Amino acid sequence: MKPQTDEVNDEEDNTIRCIHCKSEIEGKPWISVSCGKDDVVHACNYICSNRLRFYIGSGYWERVINKEDFPGPRPVFQTRNYRHDITVNFGIEEIRREIDDEEKRIEELESYESDESYNYDYMSP
Repeated sequence: MKPQTDEVNDEEDNTIRCIHCKSEIEGKPWISVSCGKDDVVHACNYICSNRLRFYIGSGYWERVINKEDFPGPRPVFQTRNYRHDITVNFGIEEIRREIDDEEKRIEELESYESDESYNYDYMSP
């Protein structure tokens, strides 16, 4: 009787398994890479394929078997989250003038309201 191990042996059950997560791949694998004369490793999804370099090393594109599934290597773009002020150098003088006008209008309203309340208090018996 053979001792049981935690590792799944592909040769025993004749199934295609992911090299990273060891899950059984039904249908076509996400990626298949040749690693020698008869050795082929598979990854079941994008996340597992990102970890292939830990098993077979980096620079394996030339050994990918199913290149037709990939239109070509794509560059990785780093996105940066900047909070940009949309008003920068775009009509800033007009915006400042509008802010000043609004502040003056608010001061006049507050002044007018305080004058009316003073007059009303003064005229009350």
